[in-house]
Amino acid sequence: MIPKIQISSKGLHWFQSKHPWIFASDLLKKETTEAGVVRVEGPKKEFLATALFSPHSKIALRILSRREEPIDKAWWLQKIKTAIQKRGVFEIPSDAKRLIFAEADGLPSLIVDQYGLYLIVQTLSAGLEKFKTEIFEILESLLKPKGILERNDAAIRKKEKLPAIKQTVFGEVPKEVMIQEAGLKCIVNLWEGQKTGAFLDQRDNRIFAGFKSSGKALDVFSYEGWFACHMAKKAESVLCVEGSLQAAAKILENAKLNGLESKINVEIADAFDFLKNADRARRPFDTINLDPPAFMKTTCERLQGFRGYKEINLRAMKLLKPKGVLVTSSCSYHFSKSDFENMLEEAADDSHVNLNLIAAAGAAPDHPTLSEFPEGNYLKCYFLEVRG
Repeated sequence: MIPKIQISSKGLHWFQSKHPWIFASDLLKKETTEAGVVRVEGPKKEFLATALFSPHSKIALRILSRREEPIDKAWWLQKIKTAIQKRGVFEIPSDAKRLIFAEADGLPSLIVDQYGLYLIVQTLSAGLEKFKTEIFEILESLLKPKGILERNDAAIRKKEKLPAIKQTVFGEVPKEVMIQEAGLKCIVNLWEGQKTGAFLDQRDNRIFAGFKSSGKALDVFSYEGWFACHMAKKAESVLCVEGSLQAAAKILENAKLNGLESKINVEIADAFDFLKNADRARRPFDTINLDPPAFMKTTCERLQGFRGYKEINLRAMKLLKPKGVLVTSSCSYHFSKSDFENMLEEAADDSHVNLNLIAAAGAAPDHPTLSEFPEGNYLKCYFLEVRG
C-alpha cells in the first residue's frame, strides 16, 4: 500500500480544475514525510489521484494519474513511449528536439531532450527522483542513444532540497555536439549550455525570423547566434549584441560553420546600453530580433519586468525603418500574453510607431501546452511590421 495524503476542501476545488499540481498549504493529513508516490484523497477520504509527493516544496503533489492504477515500471514505460511517439507526427526540421515536456506529457517534472545521438534528462522534483534509475533504463531501451547525460543542475531543484547533479548515466556524452536546424549547423555544449544545452523552444520562431529578415539586421541578446544565423540567410548583414564573451565566441563559431562569417558581426555590450546609444545615434535597421532572458521570475518582479520589456521594445521600434520587422519574445510565465500585448501597445504609442501584426507564436510543437496548466505556456514571440 502506498502512503495516503488527504487534501482540504480548497485543495479539492483546485484539483477539480484539472490543474496537475496541489500545493502544500492544501494538505490536511499525511501518512509520510518521504518523497515518492502517494495516494491523494479528498476531505471525505475518497480516492482522487496518485501523485508524486515533494515534502519540502510548495508544490507538494504532482498528479500522475486520476485513476486507481499501479505506478510501476510498466506505467512509466507506457507514458514515456506515448510521449516519444507524439513527436513522431511532427515534421521537426532538426535532430535536436524535446521528447518529454513534463506536465504537458503527463510526466510531471521530467524533461528529456534529444541532441542527435544523445539524450539529456532532468528530474526536477523530489518525488520523481525516486524513479530516475528506471527512467534512464527505459530511455536507453527505447531509443538506444550513444549516451545519456543527467543535467540536474537546474535551480528549481534547490526548492526540492535536491542536490545539483551533472553526470553521464549511460554510455559516453561529449562536451559538444553539432546539430542541424532547417539546413543550419549549430554547436551545442551539452554539459554547460543554457537549459539542457540550447533553447529548443524557439526553433520554429528562429526559422520564421529567417524568412522575414531583410536588409540590415540587429539581433539583441544574441546568446550563441542561432537566430542570427537564420536571419543572415536573407539579410544583408546581422549585428549581434551579446554581453558574454564566451557566448560571443560561439556566435562567430556558428557563423563560420555555416559560411556566414562575412555577414555576421558581434558587438559585446549590455543590451540596454546598446539600444539606448543606437537610439540616440539614430542607427536604422530593417530587421530587429529581441530574445531577452526572463525579466520577471516572480509576480513581485512584475512592474520592474514590464519596464524592462517596454524599454528594449520601445528603443527597437524607434530604430526600425518603415516596413521594418520586429521579432520580440518573452519567456516570463508571470508576464502573460495580455501583459505582453499591452506592453507592445504602450511601447508603440510612446515611440510614435504604427505596427501591423504578422504573427503571434509560442513554443515549438514538441513543447506542447495544456489549457489547465498555464505555467507551461510561458513563451511568447510576436512578429510585427512597421507601417510605411
